[in-house]
Amino acid sequence: MVSDRQSIDVTRHERVTVVSFRNELDLEDTTEATLALSSALTDTLTAGTLLDLAGLTFADSTLLNVILRAHAEHQDALRPFVLAGPYQSGISRLLEVTGVTGVLDLADTHEDGVRRIHALRDSGRASAPDDTRH
Repeated sequence: MVSDRQSIDVTRHERVTVVSFRNELDLEDTTEATLALSSALTDTLTAGTLLDLAGLTFADSTLLNVILRAHAEHQDALRPFVLAGPYQSGISRLLEVTGVTGVLDLADTHEDGVRRIHALRDSGRASAPDDTRH
């Protein structure tokens, strides 16, 4: 799935569903973001969902709500859900100011996120914040 604005896509990498958000996402992109994350949730051929935010330059509270809803749905389904950076400064600020860094499982890089998903899957746990991350 690729949007007209090429800001959201869904791929697979190392048995992980990767949803990538790029450029600027806002209220206009809510439906497509929700569909991409719902598709990832139901992908039974993979171990979990990695939301890659490395290319995201802007997001508003509406998109953050979509991410939090997807996180809760993954928790309910016992499916790992990890966000990956590196995060642009505006995205880091949004995550920190809203206090979700203690709720969401964040990885510094795509590779770290993939490893985290497999570790969570192997331990039988859904997504949870990594206590070792600073």
